[in-house]
Amino acid sequence: MKLHEIQPPPGSHHTRKRVGRGPGSGHGKTSTRGQKGQGARTSVNLPKTFEGGQTRLTMRTPKLRGFHNKWRKRFAVLNLTRLNRFDDGAEVLPESLLEAGIIKDVGAGIKVLGTGDLNRRLTIHAHRFSVEARRKIEAAGGIAAVIEVPPPIREKTKRAKNQPKPARPEPAEKAETAEKPQKAEKPQKAEKAQAAEPVAEASAPAGAAGKAKQKNGGEKGQTTPKASSAGDSVKPQKGKKKG
Repeated sequence: MKLHEIQPPPGSHHTRKRVGRGPGSGHGKTSTRGQKGQGARTSVNLPKTFEGGQTRLTMRTPKLRGFHNKWRKRFAVLNLTRLNRFDDGAEVLPESLLEAGIIKDVGAGIKVLGTGDLNRRLTIHAHRFSVEARRKIEAAGGIAAVIEVPPPIREKTKRAKNQPKPARPEPAEKAETAEKPQKAEKPQKAEKAQAAEPVAEASAPAGAAGKAKQKNGGEKGQTTPKASSAGDSVKPQKGKKKG
């Protein structure tokens, strides 16, 4: 083979389209641009997504519509058929599943499903088990051990205006300090009560004497009646006669 005999592989090069050479060139009188219109001008600059004036595909596709729960818990799903690679009597933990490459990420937890058959007697530790998976594991002589997950920390929520504020339990230290002054106050109250008793006794006779005077004065006032008016008539005596 010589240098002038080397040719490119078939289909890798195409002959250039020579336009503007008249109707005999095979590209027509208008150089493959049609008759008039937007595409016949040299200043046409249409984007690649232009679809002839109709709504573009990028606008017709849905974008972030609907409800997307950002607190959704995503579990790593695991079928029973993938656990047959472990030895009989082995203990399957989340760490061993990650090392074996059965799951990529634990996520919110591991859930074992009952797809397939289990031919090994295994002790499987997972966060959730389906009813069928638990039945097949126990039928094979294994144990389905549930990993307990602590409850999530709930954030403080706003309290309605009409709801009362919840009472908080006082710590034990404050309760003990609150009880001590109450015990010390009891003898003081007793002393005050004893000091007040003689004062009440001393004031009792004075009050009794005042009440007696009021009674005497009332009786004297009753014995000396006053004439209500000058026109009151006086009854004559029986023994005397008018002259």
